Amino acid sequence: MEFVGRQDELERLGRFVASPGAAIAAVYGRRRIGKSSLIRQALQGREPLFFDALEERPRREQIAHFLFQLQQQLENSDSPRFPAFVAPPASWKEAFLLLFQVIKDTPRPVVFDELQWMANYRHELVSDLKYVWDGFFATIPGQKLILCGSIASFMINKVIKSSALYGRIDAQIELTGFRLAETRELLTGRGVDEILRAHMITAGVPKYLRLLSEYSSVQLAIQDLAFTPNGYLSTEYERIFTSHFGKKPHFARLVRALAEHPLGLYREDLARSAGVTPGGQLTQQLRDLESAGFISAVTPFNKGDESRHIKYFLSDAYLRFYFSFIRPNLQKIRTRQSVDLFNAIATSGAYHAWMGRSFEYLCLQHADLIARELGFRGIDFTAGPYFSPARDGKNGVQIDLLFDRADDVITVCEMKYSRHPPGVEAIEEMEKKLELLARIAGRKTLQRVLIVRGKVSRALTAAGYFYRVIDALEAFLTDPRP
Repeated sequence: MEFVGRQDELERLGRFVASPGAAIAAVYGRRRIGKSSLIRQALQGREPLFFDALEERPRREQIAHFLFQLQQQLENSDSPRFPAFVAPPASWKEAFLLLFQVIKDTPRPVVFDELQWMANYRHELVSDLKYVWDGFFATIPGQKLILCGSIASFMINKVIKSSALYGRIDAQIELTGFRLAETRELLTGRGVDEILRAHMITAGVPKYLRLLSEYSSVQLAIQDLAFTPNGYLSTEYERIFTSHFGKKPHFARLVRALAEHPLGLYREDLARSAGVTPGGQLTQQLRDLESAGFISAVTPFNKGDESRHIKYFLSDAYLRFYFSFIRPNLQKIRTRQSVDLFNAIATSGAYHAWMGRSFEYLCLQHADLIARELGFRGIDFTAGPYFSPARDGKNGVQIDLLFDRADDVITVCEMKYSRHPPGVEAIEEMEKKLELLARIAGRKTLQRVLIVRGKVSRALTAAGYFYRVIDALEAFLTDPRP
């Protein structure tokens, strides 16, 4: 399948590669998001040197693997032969200097993939790289170095913002899931309902979408990939979670706790549910989970960035699907009792409730397109959920999407994904939320918007209650770029 999507990112990386001077780029995003594909596409025709790292292996083995890859890539190229050495390099500095001997007279783009594994999550490699870059690589005209990683916290804190490479990163690209329009581009020939279903289950992760595209229907794909013993998605949790966080039980406990509370948890409640200590270590663990794209941390729109009134949500679509439907059925899956299991799940109330929640995440992902549809994208605004403080053990009222606008309007969105056209009950639900907001909105206008999949009932249309009713597919299946 040819390369699709990521056109903005591809153009940015292409401009970086074509720029005349020696330069470094950082590309990061969660596993399966398409980082390597993007880099290879941008480097087409340039004969790059690619170096993959080993997961959870010590420095000595990482360096040996690096040298093995260098030797293999030089065997069928016109570059100088592998440089001779008396003993294998003991440090990354020595290994990088061997690479310099190869490229100093015949420059080639160099890519370090999964940099956090190569560095064993430590800063020493980055310090060595800084020394070799400043003194050697940067002297090669047009030399390009691309640093790629799937742990955003490492890439940001230990690479981009590190004292060693600070100011030396010329291009920074973060990859997230496809938008709905890009999902349609990849799932060419599919109907809009299949495209929507596939996107809400995968959140636009390219690897998962490509797997789904090989089947005659999304329903059959999910049954085979997620509910068979060796299905890719039934075994993906261990691969992707271990690759990000190794065997660290606190991370898994936090994710499981959030999976059990779809409306999110405050920090103290999360620590209690996960059975972890609410100290400084928890703060770092939550930041790591958030930077990996697995969870979201949200403050109400009327609270400042420094507010402690933070709620955490499990926002990764695959993890939410895994904990809702795959993990509870692992025994059936492993003993092959899961034939047609997904067909039964797909007609259940739990599945439709899950899809409703996923629809809300879809709308959050496309908040800028909602603003465009409503005609205020040129006005400064903040967008996101709002929730009232919990009282007496209750979560309080939660609004999943609103826009706090600089033109003194708060646009409040009600989102409905239903098998049947929403009726006038949507008015009552919105009124409850407006009653909450009226106490804090001050003099701002409260604008009522309903976002749906498809149409609404005639009675709701006749009521004329909502300022606008937006069909999500019409609004989102457009050019995803601003």
